[in-house]
Amino acid sequence: EVLLAGLKEQILSSKKNKILVVLHTSTSHGPTYSKKYPEKFQVFQPVCNSVELGNCTKEELINAYDNTIVYTDYILNEIITELEQLKDYRSSMLYVSDHGESLGEKNLYMHGLPMSIAPKEQIEIPFIIWTSDGRKLKPIKSVTQNHVFHSVLNFLKISSPIYNENFNIYQ
Repeated sequence: EVLLAGLKEQILSSKKNKILVVLHTSTSHGPTYSKKYPEKFQVFQPVCNSVELGNCTKEELINAYDNTIVYTDYILNEIITELEQLKDYRSSMLYVSDHGESLGEKNLYMHGLPMSIAPKEQIEIPFIIWTSDGRKLKPIKSVTQNHVFHSVLNFLKISSPIYNENFNIYQ
């Protein structure tokens, strides 16, 4: 939540007409999932408190991980709430994970396998978009991190010779 402190004020104090803010969280990054959220977000119990994930029950591990998702959802909601208050700004929030996590499927934990052999749990990631103006998205079946750069350029109306419309998510 420290990332949210003064966010709206920083945006309002900018003299620029285009502002890009990048926030980096590690809320769902193992192995210590139970340490990645405040206690009030421990909705699911019991939780795994060990760095040795194989020593936890499947239920404890999934509960700890799911609590990180509850906390991440809270943070995203807070960001959207802050952006909604900036009535004079056209805003967009993109949330993208850098990778997924294995929670014991096929006896695999966390992430880091080469893409060619990584299970879908490590490859399939959330990609969440919110816009202040209800901007429509293209009907794209599957998006990746590759779409972020080009979509940000499009949203901010920045011209670049390397811009690729095929990687833009906005209509």
